[in-house]
Amino acid sequence: MISFRYDAPEYGAAEIAAMLSEIVGKREIALDAYSLGGEVSRFEAEIAGVLGKEKAVFMPTGTLANHLAIRALAAKGSRVIVQERSHIYQDVGDALSTLSGFQLIPLGHHRAQFTLEEAKEALADAAETRVRTGIGAMSIESPVRRCHGEVFDFGEMSRLTAWARENGIGTHLDGARLFIASQYTKIPVREYAALFDTVYVSLYKYFGPPSGAVLAGPAALLDGMFHERRMFGGGLNQAWPFAALAVDGLARFAEEFAEAARISEILIDTLVDSGGFAVSRVLNGSNIFGLELTERKADAGKFAAALRKRDIFLPDASSGRFYLKVNTSLCGWTAEHIAAEFLSAATKASSDA
Repeated sequence: MISFRYDAPEYGAAEIAAMLSEIVGKREIALDAYSLGGEVSRFEAEIAGVLGKEKAVFMPTGTLANHLAIRALAAKGSRVIVQERSHIYQDVGDALSTLSGFQLIPLGHHRAQFTLEEAKEALADAAETRVRTGIGAMSIESPVRRCHGEVFDFGEMSRLTAWARENGIGTHLDGARLFIASQYTKIPVREYAALFDTVYVSLYKYFGPPSGAVLAGPAALLDGMFHERRMFGGGLNQAWPFAALAVDGLARFAEEFAEAARISEILIDTLVDSGGFAVSRVLNGSNIFGLELTERKADAGKFAAALRKRDIFLPDASSGRFYLKVNTSLCGWTAEHIAAEFLSAATKASSDA
């Protein structure tokens, strides 16, 4: 099947079991104990090298990776700069303030990014408080999920992180989709990671495991972090299946996603040239694009239903527009075949109207 609903293919239980069985059949897998040692350590070493960081620590979730990174970077009670549209601010139930005593300063309201001028103003405001708090850390998410995968400008990111270093502010990159961003900006993941003290990367969004994350950074900061991981309930008894799938997926991802992106561009051009579709690109976007049926009689729901019968799955349409996510599930098909299925489904959606 092809799925345009997520950043990664939608694998079934049998598919995941088969992939894991194949890996175990090819090489010996050393088991971990409470996410320490074995295959987990192997993956941590490999991803740390790819990101150009001294150390990496497996995390069961990205939410925990982000949380523990900021706890390590900032003094308790200090303020933390985040994007207003970020996962940290919008999607974790105020965890940093509730569980760790940090006050979040959201910048760039309803935008994917904020500016150096906004950050400087936030620092100046913090300096004027009657009770000293200060800004202990700054987190940047890129690409931004709530902005349809828009990528934070690298130049502004560089200026912000340089300013933070000058002012003793720790820096964290919520790079859940960092490897996807790199495919579109052509900026290596190491160059992104080098700007920040710590960086989180998701495993299940593109490397193959059904769950998992990793936090990378300096050894002095991450040594012993497994204690806090366990304190927050994140010390899984055995995490080797996630690590084994991630080791395999990390080795294949760049080549496979480049092919998926190539297929998607041919698909977009073919659909637009057909006259039956309109495509909207996200400014500074990554793997997400908008798709609309231009035939007034065509019903978006019937179009999606027709494609489902062909094992092609679309996200729900918002106001008649689908936001499709490019992922490596495209690699099993040719662009021409996918386009033909889209055109056939559009014809059916119009004729059934």
